[in-house]
Amino acid sequence: MDIDTRTLTQAGLIGYVALVVASIVTGNPTVGLAVDIAFGVVSLLLGVVTLRIPVDNQLKYVAGGGFLLAGLAQFAELVVGDPTIGLASTLFLLGGLLGYLVLRRQTDAAPF
Repeated sequence: MDIDTRTLTQAGLIGYVALVVASIVTGNPTVGLAVDIAFGVVSLLLGVVTLRIPVDNQLKYVAGGGFLLAGLAQFAELVVGDPTIGLASTLFLLGGLLGYLVLRRQTDAAPF
């Protein structure tokens, strides 16, 4: 059975937002940890999906790489505990998002 990556990505994003809301409402540190893990997983998923866009444009590598690096940096921050790595994760995510938005503007690619 083939997994629809668009549906999987959308479900991951919705689940992430639900976890963020639950973390804010409850203040539970375990839910906060789940949010951090979900951020890493969703970032990696966005990177893979973006890199699979069937266009010949270097921006897909900028966007996909930014998302992948954001996910990897998030997990590194969870292991090491250094907030500087968390900042790097956020910056990689912003780079990936910016690259993705420019890619969408230049092409009709919309994987999620």
